[in-house]
Amino acid sequence: MHDLSLATEFLHTAPPFNTLDVDELQSVARKLEAAYYPQGKTIFSSSESAGLAVIRKGAVRLLDEQRRFLDKRSEAELFGHRIWFHGEQKNYVAEAEEDCLIWHLSEAGFNELCERNPLIGEYFSSHLKTRVSAATQVSHSVTQIRDLLRRGPVLIDSTASIRQAARLMSSENVSSVLVMQDQALVGIATDKDLRQRVLAVDLDPAKSIASVMTEKPMTLAANSGVDEALLLMMRENYHHLPVVEDGEPLGLVTAGDLLRSQSEHPLRLVRDIHKKQSLDQLVHLSRRLPSLFERMVNLGRDVEQIGRMVTHITDAFTVKLIQLVQQELGEAPMKFAWVVFGSQAREEQTARTDQDNGLILERKADEEEVTYFAKLSEFVCDGLDQLGYVYCPGEIMALNVKWRVSLAKWKRHFDQWIDEPEPKSVMHSSIFFDMRCVHGEKHLVDELLEYATKRAKDNRIFRRFMAANVLSHRPPIGFFRRFVQEDDGTQSEGLNLKHRGIVPITDLVRMRALESGVKEANTFSRIELATQAGAMNESDANSLRDALILINQIRLAHQAEQMKNGQKPTNFVPPEELSHLMRRNLKAAFMLVVEAQNALALRYQVH
Repeated sequence: MHDLSLATEFLHTAPPFNTLDVDELQSVARKLEAAYYPQGKTIFSSSESAGLAVIRKGAVRLLDEQRRFLDKRSEAELFGHRIWFHGEQKNYVAEAEEDCLIWHLSEAGFNELCERNPLIGEYFSSHLKTRVSAATQVSHSVTQIRDLLRRGPVLIDSTASIRQAARLMSSENVSSVLVMQDQALVGIATDKDLRQRVLAVDLDPAKSIASVMTEKPMTLAANSGVDEALLLMMRENYHHLPVVEDGEPLGLVTAGDLLRSQSEHPLRLVRDIHKKQSLDQLVHLSRRLPSLFERMVNLGRDVEQIGRMVTHITDAFTVKLIQLVQQELGEAPMKFAWVVFGSQAREEQTARTDQDNGLILERKADEEEVTYFAKLSEFVCDGLDQLGYVYCPGEIMALNVKWRVSLAKWKRHFDQWIDEPEPKSVMHSSIFFDMRCVHGEKHLVDELLEYATKRAKDNRIFRRFMAANVLSHRPPIGFFRRFVQEDDGTQSEGLNLKHRGIVPITDLVRMRALESGVKEANTFSRIELATQAGAMNESDANSLRDALILINQIRLAHQAEQMKNGQKPTNFVPPEELSHLMRRNLKAAFMLVVEAQNALALRYQVH
């Protein structure tokens, strides 16, 4: 290599060489030999000791031993080493697709490079699954709950009186005590319990504290992260959580402890939502969402936690709107459940989302009851739209009379979709298998889910139609593994990471969940439960999980950057905005999804 500086500078742009320091890059550059190959010329066969080849100019086709196409490599990409194709290593032939300038590193030089740099060696020994998994590992510091404990636990025996507990709380200047029995935690009593369960009802303070405590409180392990405590408090609206280690209580964390640990926290917004008493006040609060979302992404929170946090904020807005309208309309004339579908049901919302919701009524409504639920739905759906959760383009909302019906009518909907499957109805019904109760009678939703999931599990013809629908959403990879970009209507092109990246994975996992009768909506939970049920093997489950995390990481980072620049967040990411390594990792993630789709097509004999 005559031009050492040119070679060094070029290698620095080509993964994995970009991880090396300048001295190591120059050492590699000195050992390179340049060669020119005209179009159609065979460059080498991997069955030989070929070392490593770097494409300086041109493009190379990789073919199997029967001359069938395997892959295409272009400028700054590599070949010569062992390569995984569709989950297995194969011998291959490299052929110049166009006139090429190739830099060769001998086998001895390649082996020496890998021995001196273990990370480089690991890169070349890995395949798609390993590469995508490594790319999803985000290093960030997470405060453990034990770090927030300011004092030891205040304990009291379950036989102690309410009066004794109150005096202990006063002397220790705490708002709660942990109740013990035979050295085991059996309950928690807070100052709120004393107000509501003792003073408000004139209960005799001589009675035992066990009579008014909250039994079997949820606890957190001391090594849990702050996010775990945050999600639990947001979901259950708790204000105190006992912290344990090896079954022994170490102390107590409160919502205030979490809020003090960070200047802006999703829990603070959720608590503020519950305090507001008008739609205008909620709209004002919703303006904090963009900066909060941006901060969660930039702090490096994992994508599963971000999805759950953003969703719990949406849930809180929804519940508050229902409470506000019921203050005007009065108590509902029958039991009902406000149910959500899609990403909100899966607890996987991001910065850009619309609303998908409905009502399940315990029975058929009469004319007066129809009017009540129509007014309730109008207020909530219109309110969500004003808060930034725009109307569903497909009108899958409680605002639509079709989606606020009795439990029996909901069951008939599923009967029709499952018994008479056809592409349009199956595509329409898929969203409804992602279902979760946000407010009201959860048992109505549980009964419907149990019914619909069992019917889908027992009907292979319906699942075959669903499999065909899953295969209609393909990752944006075209011939020669080139990205396929789309226009989002704003004259800009990009990779549609929602409909061509996230949706194919959630569709695949939903299929596996239905096969095993899993009723959980969250995609990560579905993967775990379907694996436990034997519907997915651990390797495939890990691959889909890693692909989902990586694609979402790129999507969320792009949305956060757009919001930082004052733009509306989109799901379209221009590939040129991604680093070369990120583009390669993203292609690997898409290929894992393609492999899973091909396996599904084979399983159900659909194409």
